[in-house]
Parts: sequence; C-alpha cells; structure tokens
Amino acid sequence: MTASRLQEAALARFAKQGFDSTSMSEIATDVGIKKPSIYAHFRSKDELLLSLVPLLIEAELEYAQTTLVGGPDTKQQLLAYLESIQERFATSHRVQFWLRLLFSPPVHLYDEIMEPMHDFIEDLESIVKKAQQNSPLIHNNNQLSVETLAINYMSMVDCLQSELLFGGVDKYKRRLKANWMLFEIAIS
Repeated sequence: MTASRLQEAALARFAKQGFDSTSMSEIATDVGIKKPSIYAHFRSKDELLLSLVPLLIEAELEYAQTTLVGGPDTKQQLLAYLESIQERFATSHRVQFWLRLLFSPPVHLYDEIMEPMHDFIEDLESIVKKAQQNSPLIHNNNQLSVETLAINYMSMVDCLQSELLFGGVDKYKRRLKANWMLFEIAIS
C-alpha cells in the first residue's frame, strides 16, 4: 500500500516540478512518512521513476482500448482520442507526467525508459489498426490501407502531444483542426 502511495505522490511531484527538481524528502512528506522509509520500497529515485513507466503505459493502453473500439463510429472515436490528449493533460498529473517523460526523459535513464515507450507506441498503433479494420474507414475513396491510415494517425498523436507540451493549448487546437481536416479528406 505504501509503495503505491509513494508512486502516486511521485507522479504528482514529477508532473508539477519535474524529475530533477523533486526530492525523495518531498515525496516522503507527501505520503506522511520519513525519507528513510521510502528505501524499504524503492532503492532510489531512479527506481521509483522506473516503477512508474509500466503503470503509465498500462493506463494509457487501457484508455486507448476503451476509446478506440472500432465499428460504425470509429471516425468519432479517433477524433475523441485526439481531443482527449488536451483534456486529460489539463486534468491529470498522470498524463502531464506521461507526456513530459515521453518527450524528455532523464538522460541517464533514457534507454530504460524509451525501450518500453517504443513498445507502447507499437501497441497503440495496433489498437488503432484494429479499430480501423473493424470500421467503414477501410472503404475510402483514396484506397488508403489500414496500415497507412494508422501510421498517419500515430503521426497526428505525436504531433499533437508535442504541440500541447511545447506550444500550448491554442497551438494544439489549431494543429488538431488542420490535421483532422486532412485526415477526413483522406478517409472520404
């Protein structure tokens, strides 16, 4: 129980302050324990951070699977997922931390973080493909394959996440509108 409380406190701190600016003492205080007690659960701040990666990946894939189910309203599902990037970023320290970690992991942990992140991206693309395969989108006038549509969609996800993180909400919304217009033309 304490380990999960430490993880939640770390997520909130890392999202707000960043990994480097967060101390183990602050996390311990947030949970209501003394700093040495953390080490019964995590040997270091690095280990605590790395313990969060699979939790974040699992949560994001679960969200994608419940949002992108395919069927006749797949187009609306795809748009809803893109719109949710900003909505969830505004309300969830998990998503705030997730995006920051995805685009700017601590240099000394880069490989340990990016390996599962690359797997995540492949898994998300598979979810997108599966949703599109079970939808009217595969019957588009441009004869674009599910593979091509999924790759294009993943490019939109990447673009919108980085624009939100580095450009802000207004630029994110502008880019979403323009990208979605082109996607709609592609799937018509």
